[in-house]
Amino acid sequence: MDWDDLEKHFSSARLGRYRAARSGEKDKAAIDYANNLHLAEAMVPLLNVLEIALRNGIHNRLSLLYQRADWWEAWTNEPAFIWQNKEIVIASTKLLRRHEQQTADKMIAELTFGFWSSLFNTRYQDMLWKDLRLVFAHCPKPQRQRRTISVALNRIRDLRNRIFHHEPLLWLTPLLPIQHATGVAVINWIDPCLNEWLTNHDRLPAVWADSQK
Repeated sequence: MDWDDLEKHFSSARLGRYRAARSGEKDKAAIDYANNLHLAEAMVPLLNVLEIALRNGIHNRLSLLYQRADWWEAWTNEPAFIWQNKEIVIASTKLLRRHEQQTADKMIAELTFGFWSSLFNTRYQDMLWKDLRLVFAHCPKPQRQRRTISVALNRIRDLRNRIFHHEPLLWLTPLLPIQHATGVAVINWIDPCLNEWLTNHDRLPAVWADSQK
């Protein structure tokens, strides 16, 4: 397709950012847009591994803390978890709408990355951190601080949202490889073996290199 066709389907506002970055050169801008698609695709393995390992790790720790697989039920009348309880209701409603059983596995899968990362906010330092820090058993002790974990997870959450909202990744600050490295670090903190496995499926470094040619 030529540039006019791309603008027709993707909008001039969206493509305009790519065109402006290339000083109006449409051919280069079109290549950048395609490269952005490949970068988004290449980030999926890391996001997949990180999010699933994170939520399962948190689930395991909270199940032990509350001595029940449906640990979120212990928060029903807890003012500190008002926002989380709303998210839990939303997740439960989605399962009901799809006529799916509200098992622990189903609920965990339905809750958002924002839900999981919120559990490392300042207000939960005394309530949850002592247990949730064990999710990151391989994080060096000087770094294994609630704030360090929270900052890293929020950066990844912001990047994840940008990717799934189809935003430009070529001109991020910090650059995409640096943000990718943050995700790799978090995975290593959970279990270095996970990162070794991911390395065989993680194409981001190579795709990024190609996008810079």
